[in-house]
Amino acid sequence: MESQLDLTRRRPKLTNFLLWLLAIILTGACVMYQDKTGPTYPLEGEFQTANGPVRFKFLRSETIGADLALMLTNEVPEGVTAYVEYRRYQSDDDWAKISFQPDQFEFSRRGRTETVQATGAKLPSLAERAGKYEFFIYIDDDAEPVSITGSDPILARYKAAVPRWALALHIFTIFASMMLALRTTFEALINGNFQWMIWASIISLLLGGFFFGPLVQLYAFGVWWSGVPFGYDWTDNKVLVEMVFWLIAACLNRGKKRHRFSVILAGVVTLLVYFIPHSLFGSEFNYRTGTGTGTADKIINQAP
Repeated sequence: MESQLDLTRRRPKLTNFLLWLLAIILTGACVMYQDKTGPTYPLEGEFQTANGPVRFKFLRSETIGADLALMLTNEVPEGVTAYVEYRRYQSDDDWAKISFQPDQFEFSRRGRTETVQATGAKLPSLAERAGKYEFFIYIDDDAEPVSITGSDPILARYKAAVPRWALALHIFTIFASMMLALRTTFEALINGNFQWMIWASIISLLLGGFFFGPLVQLYAFGVWWSGVPFGYDWTDNKVLVEMVFWLIAACLNRGKKRHRFSVILAGVVTLLVYFIPHSLFGSEFNYRTGTGTGTADKIINQAP
């Protein structure tokens, strides 16, 4: 049986193609994971009532100036009603209540606008960047009203508008950097020519994580960086950790030096940090103090 290195030497084009394909597939899987675990992805699911199922879709991120849509997206069974109890997160507001009613809901996500007819409620827009709502959705089917999420409230965060071009460039470059990092790691595993790939990974990470990423954050929250030493946003901190390992790999592989383990380690770290949910410990406005972390806003408006 041919060994891995024999296959690499005898069929270099096939090996190269397969390794690029594997890097693309793994990157695609990480893109989907980051998307679904991030705060911009709506909370969706189905809740079974005594009168039949209801499907729900609750936005967890919205742009300042737009109301927050909370929807039951299928036909609500007869005898079933719903309502939301909400207040601003990290505030001393009293809980407010809105009953769900049939309505038309329009919302945008990553530049795409969707309009749906549903039964739901609209929470009035917050004015502060990184301001959040916390809310409970209750379903009532003539028994005791039940919270869809149990005892845990749902959080939804507001941000300022981000231009499509800035968001698109950030997404493209940050995931291009991951694909290149994985491909570089595979090249190190087969003991191939990985030195130039290290610098391709570093340059793309600089663009995605240290230029376009902070640019998106500047538009959304008014700050360039909310990681160490200014905050604890893991989105910023994880690219910082990733960059440190790739710079170490570049240092250990400069000139004619070859240190495969440093490249493999940097690749493993890259893969691990992408399993950290997006915006964990991210920007957040505190209505009690009138200030926040990872946001430039310092003004408290009246309770909505």
